[in-house]
Amino acid sequence: MQEPVVFLPGTQCDERLFLPLWREMSLSDRRYVPLQWAETLEQMDGLTDYAVAGDRVHLVGFSMGGYIASRFALANPRLVASLTLIGFCSAGLTAAEKQHRQLVIRALEKGPLKAMPESRLVQMVNIDGVNAQQAIQSIREMEQDLGSSVLKYHLQSASERGDLTAALANSGLKINLISAEFDQVAPLQKMQQMHQQIPGSRFILLADSGHMAPLESPGVLAQALYSLHSGANV
Repeated sequence: MQEPVVFLPGTQCDERLFLPLWREMSLSDRRYVPLQWAETLEQMDGLTDYAVAGDRVHLVGFSMGGYIASRFALANPRLVASLTLIGFCSAGLTAAEKQHRQLVIRALEKGPLKAMPESRLVQMVNIDGVNAQQAIQSIREMEQDLGSSVLKYHLQSASERGDLTAALANSGLKINLISAEFDQVAPLQKMQQMHQQIPGSRFILLADSGHMAPLESPGVLAQALYSLHSGANV
């Protein structure tokens, strides 16, 4: 990849999300958008703009970061060499998902929440995967260090998102979609439907991984990113 590669993390995540992936890659110009610093959607957009710095870049967005990357790409297509979305479905959130998020936000406004329950971790990680325990440890560390305020800001900023599928389909952007076999947050079926609705998009399936693919399958994910940008058949 000749152009800079800009990585955007998910909800209540920081650089630790991508560290295992970055160890598997050799990138001459790697950039990161610290979305954990943002309290509003506008600040997320501003941090992305700052990281891009007017250069033509490859955007790699994970989960919530995929939403922010998509917003930037649609607003600045001339600056985007490619848009790679990992575990992010452009269809937007369902009514049930929005309702759940509002319940969490209201609970956070009353005070810090307890640690993420095991039932939620099972939704985030394929617990039978090779790197499951390391992934869970990283999730727990980010949760503890970033705290409930970051979770609240992220949920408030990114919950009221509409369906971006049509806009992406008509954008002319080079779009890559990476889905995980056992992702319960951005399920495979929805990711495949998104692929079908965006002409020219490329699709890669990561076997044996749950939603937290950068932590669960860093080596396979690195190979997928290289293949997408080398023009190789996948």
